[in-house]
Amino acid sequence: MMHPGSDKIARAVSSRAGSHRTDPGRLLPGNMPAMPSTYGPLVTVVDPASPAPALAGVAAPAVAAAPAVATVTAEATMATLRGRPGDEAQLDAAFLAASARYWHPVARSSDVGAAPVRATLLEVPLVLWRRPAAASPAGSGEPGAAGASAEQGGGTVAALVDRCPHRGVPLSGGEIDTDGRLRCPYHAWAFDGAGRCVDIPQQPGQGIPDIIAAQKVRVAEGAGLVWACLVDEAEEARPRPRFAEIEDLGWPHYVGTVQDWAGQAARQVENFCDIGHFSVLHTDTFGNGDVLRVDPYTVRRTEWTVEADYRYPSVNPVAEPGPDGRRAVGETFFQYRVELPFAVWLGNANGPASVMFSVSAPTSATTLRLYWMSAFDPAVYGGGPVDGIRLQAVEDRIWAPDKAIVESQRPARVFAAVESHRAFDALSVAYRKALRDLGFAG
Repeated sequence: MMHPGSDKIARAVSSRAGSHRTDPGRLLPGNMPAMPSTYGPLVTVVDPASPAPALAGVAAPAVAAAPAVATVTAEATMATLRGRPGDEAQLDAAFLAASARYWHPVARSSDVGAAPVRATLLEVPLVLWRRPAAASPAGSGEPGAAGASAEQGGGTVAALVDRCPHRGVPLSGGEIDTDGRLRCPYHAWAFDGAGRCVDIPQQPGQGIPDIIAAQKVRVAEGAGLVWACLVDEAEEARPRPRFAEIEDLGWPHYVGTVQDWAGQAARQVENFCDIGHFSVLHTDTFGNGDVLRVDPYTVRRTEWTVEADYRYPSVNPVAEPGPDGRRAVGETFFQYRVELPFAVWLGNANGPASVMFSVSAPTSATTLRLYWMSAFDPAVYGGGPVDGIRLQAVEDRIWAPDKAIVESQRPARVFAAVESHRAFDALSVAYRKALRDLGFAG
């Protein structure tokens, strides 16, 4: 939101999207107003797997002579009201299987040092640690290790499934020895970054068969985060999203605090990209309560992105109110690029020539860990460090109501939802369609 040494206070803080939901299903029957061509042919969309009469709000007439029909109608109605809970296991399995083919952050680079760090990704417990540079040079050939980190001044991050193959004890309860190996807290067996057991103190000098190994996990570092992918490279759907402003251009940046949300990752991404809630949920920060109308905007789709731009009359979240009690208003040109499935690049979020990155890492099918960072063009803001304390304070005021909204949404699973959509939900509709195309709905 702000950058030291610059008087260009952000006129709008990162956009957060509210609780609008979308689904690329069938049109409801009946007479419907035409949607502006900008948005395509959908006005109200429903999940294609749901019973159309129930979704349309049309109750089937009760027929005394045919109780079986009435029973089916009641079941369909209850399924609609409850979000079809019977589908939860199937939906969760599809969501987790699809998500496993992508890279997700599991920690901030600054949080991984020479001590075991616990993490969870897609219900899989992980242990991370950073080995000394001397013990794990770049190009060491260990497939479970990330490259050396500039953030930590060298030393690679290793990741294993957090389970000792000997007696199933979490390895994260152990310690890192002087050679950079992870030792189990139960019997002190040592494991290298590729998961190989390299020392069994109870049998010194004896050979250790390759079958005794912890399961390695592929990791990489970039943009201040440690990323993990649970499948082999041949099964990987796409490379890790890269954030060029930080990784290639070296813009001054701040990596925000990590948040755990009791909501689905897809719900959080929709929330972050929902334009229609700015002027309702965020009037104490950047939202302009005087302008609730959302003008038409165009959504673009590429192989791995869903994109949209929107000019919003935002309020300066850190400005002092004027004599009339109002804070300064200025236009913010929000530029959204959803990096499928759960990362968002947002241009101008913290002021002109700034970029925010939000990445929602699914810890399970219905919970997430949120990572975010902001970068600032040094040509505009100078090359000094970002005032992370002030930026964090403003962002916390924006994230908090969004978190409450996402955690309150029912059903928690976006593809179990029976929801109505309007023209201003176009970005969410396109996002859900993209996820469905990639197999996240099963």
